[in-house]
Amino acid sequence: MAPRRGMLALAVACAQWLVFVCGEENDSGSSVTAINRDLYHSSDDLMEQIEGLVQRHPSVLSMETIEAANKGYSGELAVVTYSRSSKDSDQRSKFRILLSFGQHGRELITTELALRLLSVLSGEQFLANVDHVSLNRTLDKLIIKVIPVENMNGRKLVEAGDLCERRNGRGVDLNRNWSVDWGKKEKDYDPYEENPGTAPFSEPEAQLMRKLSIAFEPHVWVNVHSGMEALFMPYDHKNTTPDGLLGQRMRYLLEKLNVLHCHKRCMVGSGGGSVGYLAHGTATDYMYEVVKVPMAFTFEIYGDGSASSKDCFRMFNPTDVRTFNRVLNDWSAAFFTIFRSGVEQLDQINSNRSSISDKWVSIDDYLSGYLMERRSRYGKKLEVLDFGMQEIRTYFRLFLLSSVLLMFMFCSRISKTVVVDRLSLRFPNTST
Repeated sequence: MAPRRGMLALAVACAQWLVFVCGEENDSGSSVTAINRDLYHSSDDLMEQIEGLVQRHPSVLSMETIEAANKGYSGELAVVTYSRSSKDSDQRSKFRILLSFGQHGRELITTELALRLLSVLSGEQFLANVDHVSLNRTLDKLIIKVIPVENMNGRKLVEAGDLCERRNGRGVDLNRNWSVDWGKKEKDYDPYEENPGTAPFSEPEAQLMRKLSIAFEPHVWVNVHSGMEALFMPYDHKNTTPDGLLGQRMRYLLEKLNVLHCHKRCMVGSGGGSVGYLAHGTATDYMYEVVKVPMAFTFEIYGDGSASSKDCFRMFNPTDVRTFNRVLNDWSAAFFTIFRSGVEQLDQINSNRSSISDKWVSIDDYLSGYLMERRSRYGKKLEVLDFGMQEIRTYFRLFLLSSVLLMFMFCSRISKTVVVDRLSLRFPNTST
């Protein structure tokens, strides 16, 4: 019997291996594609590769891990910084870019792009058809922060077999947990896919990203996703794009990227106006509205529209070597176009802003981000890092309301006293 048990165990193991490599059948009978381990790193291996890059290139790369917890649930972010100068004074004068990958666990291709981008920045890999002299001059002016895997807990669930999981480790969509228009539900709201959490920034991962963005004050923010091919600018929660110079500059840059690197396949516009549904509480809307990032984007770098809705790995990630490499090469080149164009555009934006810098602003505008702009301009260290602008605005309104109520009560008391005095003068001998 022992030899039979051994053969049976071997047969079961072989069957499991075949399912892992070739896919399996779901309840409807359609094939579900498994993770291709020949193309994709595990999250542990990915971070090991990135740590190796940092160790080999300490003159330009550094890495830190930041952590937060809330109600028994914890999250952490690895933050990789690229800079050719270690002096804080030099960094504050540079063009600052914040890039987030892997916010949704099932979108593995985005984290592979993070690794490829860091490999190119470190000089271990190279882009074709690039003027390296010009590129080096551009990189001298940049400081770039990369979050390779924003949603590590959700990624672990995907690697354990839940290939359609996009949420974090306790079931919250991190791209619905930000405070701009948080919690609003459309008619097609999917509570499984779009759970916004119990409150804005209830999730440690979102808290960490908020603190990082406010402290870093980026000029460019890109949130990298997959599921389609698109280049989005604000807004996600309404079917409009920003007015004025910033809106024009963002659209111009996206149109340029679409032609050069997306080969005119990408949808371009606002997330809310292009996807077919509105998204509330997103990171990109917060970055633009509250942190006041001049150029805030969401990139969708790949999607297989022919895949079954149950075949999530294939829907969100390329499964063959040729497409895998094309996606990484095209989008790596796109980021370097942003690096070059961004510096030029910011110079133009700042020259136009200087002529209107002394205009009056509303108290909402002031509390929603004008302070953050002034901090950069005058070098003041305002104590706002631990508070969201939305919370500060709420507290200020409560203060105004309480002040009005106190004033009303004070006036009522004075009015009552005046009436009593007048009655006393009119009827001096009236007894009680």
